[in-house]
Amino acid sequence: MTTRGQANLPALAVALIALTATAGLSFTLADGAFASADRDAAERRLAVSLSERLVDDASMLTTRENVINRTSSGELTPEILQEEYPVTQGHAIRIQLDGETLVEHGDPTGGETIRRIVLIEQTQSVTVTPDLTRSNQVTLPRRTGEVTIHLTPPPATNITVVRVNDRVVLANETGLTGTMTVTTSRFETTTLQFEATGQLPPGSVEVTSYPTQTTKAQLVVTVDA
Repeated sequence: MTTRGQANLPALAVALIALTATAGLSFTLADGAFASADRDAAERRLAVSLSERLVDDASMLTTRENVINRTSSGELTPEILQEEYPVTQGHAIRIQLDGETLVEHGDPTGGETIRRIVLIEQTQSVTVTPDLTRSNQVTLPRRTGEVTIHLTPPPATNITVVRVNDRVVLANETGLTGTMTVTTSRFETTTLQFEATGQLPPGSVEVTSYPTQTTKAQLVVTVDA
């Protein structure tokens, strides 16, 4: 071998070492990229699945599909979340509704986020004391699924029949008194009629209804492995 060839051997060895190191680094970067892609895909699948189950008709949060009950949503805790949805165990999770964090488990600083448009349903309690001195009926201003009726007629008067939209729901010839709850339809306006043996002064009847109000909101689910 010539002196020049021998002189080139160290340079060749250095070049081979550099090439091997570069190839090893490339493989490492590629493996890391694939692992990151797999992790991102898994996070997205979990976030999508969890968001779908949260708004499902069978969800503990909903009154019907895609309608979240405001009271139930406020009762969600990390423990309940993992019990109801075991797939969330071992992951950092954040669930937000209308800009408010309902529950957070772990530290979801990154990960995948899914946003869904939902309705929030909130039930109110509205009590009215109708004036029955001119008419024996009262129409509730908003629809409700049930009403609570409190009857305290004067001693000389008996309330014998209560109707809801012309349907008899309560009846007693000797008189109705006390507090009773009757079912009504949310799909029609409710009119209550009272039959009595005498005049019903103000305060004889108190009616409490439970109308619901729905507002549009955004449900945000973040999953970070």
